[in-house]
Amino acid sequence: MNIQLNPAQKLFGSAFLLVFSIALGACGSTQDIGIGIAGLGDATEAPVTDAPVAATPTNTPIPNTYGHIIYVSNREGQMDLYMTTPNGIEQTRLTVNDSDDIAPRVSPNGSRIAFVSTVDSNMDIYVLDIPSRAVSRVTDAPEKDSAPSWSADGTRLAFESFRDGNFEIYVANADGSNQIRLTNDIAGDTSPTWSPVSDEIAFVSNRFGNADIFLITLNGLPSTLTTNPAPDSDPDWSPDGSMLAYKSSAGDLSNICLIGRDGLGQRCITSFPSEYSSPVWSPDGKWLAANAKQANGYGIDVFNVAAGSVIDLSSAGIDPRGIPVWSPEGARLVFQAQVDGNNMELFTVTVPTNEFLRLTNFPAYDGEPSWAKK
Repeated sequence: MNIQLNPAQKLFGSAFLLVFSIALGACGSTQDIGIGIAGLGDATEAPVTDAPVAATPTNTPIPNTYGHIIYVSNREGQMDLYMTTPNGIEQTRLTVNDSDDIAPRVSPNGSRIAFVSTVDSNMDIYVLDIPSRAVSRVTDAPEKDSAPSWSADGTRLAFESFRDGNFEIYVANADGSNQIRLTNDIAGDTSPTWSPVSDEIAFVSNRFGNADIFLITLNGLPSTLTTNPAPDSDPDWSPDGSMLAYKSSAGDLSNICLIGRDGLGQRCITSFPSEYSSPVWSPDGKWLAANAKQANGYGIDVFNVAAGSVIDLSSAGIDPRGIPVWSPEGARLVFQAQVDGNNMELFTVTVPTNEFLRLTNFPAYDGEPSWAKK
């Protein structure tokens, strides 16, 4: 593999190689193909070295970003949804009630938010229309409904539900009508993720005794995508729907791997396990970002999928947590971070220049960001 390793990976790699060889079994090789990112030159312009590439100032124009960042905060005593401009100047509260509202997921066109609300100690799924602030209820089962994922056309939602005594995958129209159970197994089926281009839904199941990734359509039976000895989880579709990135774990450490939606081309883009978050695709499908343990603490690693190089993003005193989210133009990431060991705040980082911008500054929890195009 022609992968660049950060110092933490090099340090722990040989010591854990044997212990975590199972987690590496799915890894293949990468091709040395140079690709660019907004504000960065072609990846073939510099030779591949043994050290990660540090983001540095560039003369290539960095496109302006746009839209709004949706997030969760408990600054008013309970978890509510908020919205901010990408510069953090305008902060708007979106939900006002006595329930805890979490897990916002923005619709493909950027106009609506699916989220999970806890009412009377039970979780259900709701949809908020951003322009009107109108909220509608999608599920109303006496058991937990969570993890909503939008269909490509924004008309339906996939979600996980415990209404059958174990977690199963359901779909429903965004107004709550036509709720259909897709899976039926005694094992837990969770984390549905709808393809951005089709009716295929990826999900995680332990029906074979180990977490694996499966695919299902609205009119079909589940098909197994991964069958590795190590647990596989956190699938994320590439923008063209041809591949999924996922985590292949061994204890608290994991590798970031890829597989085609046809089950072919399985490989890892990391050489040794580390403390990675869920991987997320850039809008152009050329990069993957994940929080990572780096040599001097925690930061964000941005992987060139084809060339195998990696950019380390970090700033002293800022420890990324959760899952980073790409901006619509693909030059920035928004993420939650623990600041100087204190409360959780929101930041953005410009990938080509490693410039960090703090968006929130409250003695409260601010996290779970999602970026709306509008």
